[in-house]
Amino acid sequence: MTLDEMNLTDEQLAQVTKYVQSETDKVRTDYSQKLKTVNEELSKYKPAEKSASELALEEKMKALEEKEKELSKRENSINLENKLTAKGLPKELAQYLNVGENEDEVLTKIGELVLSNGNVPGNHSKSTGVTKDEFKKMNYIERAKLFQSNPELYKALSK
Repeated sequence: MTLDEMNLTDEQLAQVTKYVQSETDKVRTDYSQKLKTVNEELSKYKPAEKSASELALEEKMKALEEKEKELSKRENSINLENKLTAKGLPKELAQYLNVGENEDEVLTKIGELVLSNGNVPGNHSKSTGVTKDEFKKMNYIERAKLFQSNPELYKALSK
């Protein structure tokens, strides 16, 4: 329902309009005051901008932390190399190992494995060369195996 449908006189319509405007102004003023209060509270909790000296101090702290981490890493690497040497293992292994917290236990197991195998993996055999005379003495099956395993050698010997 609108004000025109209420059959109000011009005077009554003006008073209603003033009243509505007054109430609207009250609500707007109340809202503005609350908004101002909230913004003031918010500004209290916002962090203050850092000064140049504070920013420089933070940069120095970050640099020191990075150097500390690097030194710690180098120290751990040197300790690991020393332990490997003490176990009779090459210290160059340190760059490939990530042993974690139980360093001594892992190094002992690695030492046992490497030293028990004589530093040579068990599934590798020494390469035995084939001479021309040996090739001539081979039967067909042996030559076929040689062709499959090493075709270049077979071609060189069959000429």
